[in-house]
Amino acid sequence: MLLAVAACGPKSEPAAPAKPATIQDKVAADFEQAVKTSKDAYVALFDFVAVGQYEILLHRYDLDGRLVNLPDDMKERFAAEDGTPYPPERERRNVGNFYTILAQRTVGTGGCVASEPRTRYGKLLGQTFEPLPEGTPPGYEILRTAANGYLAHGGVVGIKCSGGQGGLAVVYTERPNQRGYDLITIYDD
Repeated sequence: MLLAVAACGPKSEPAAPAKPATIQDKVAADFEQAVKTSKDAYVALFDFVAVGQYEILLHRYDLDGRLVNLPDDMKERFAAEDGTPYPPERERRNVGNFYTILAQRTVGTGGCVASEPRTRYGKLLGQTFEPLPEGTPPGYEILRTAANGYLAHGGVVGIKCSGGQGGLAVVYTERPNQRGYDLITIYDD
């Protein structure tokens, strides 16, 4: 009888979840949790001022050859831009629109892990921005400096989830907030 009592012993507390080993692991774990929680939790991961800066800058580099096979209508639209960042309200709406088609699709039931981005474009998202050609509108240099600052304190993370489909590439930068970082952009990978 004593053996049976010893086997029952005091009730142990469940083990706490393992702390992510790297900031990239934390980004993937937080992304999974936020997407599974709600659209609002997912949207709260992003800094929309930075998203607006990064997206306009990407357009200029895409126009200058970073994105191969850029359709003519996009070339015209990107060439007309002057380096003025998109407003945060627009970027909040756009990132929110990706909740179902990118975030929920990728996360599914979970099992997300950080990895290297899979696609060429996903990998390029984390590379520093080289100087732009002479004649580029001056607003882009301000954006380039800001984006390189974000990357100096962050990078790009591929997110793949065993319970979902496809993958994502997200750019993050470390920040002195409770989470320790903000997301800057999100792309299908």
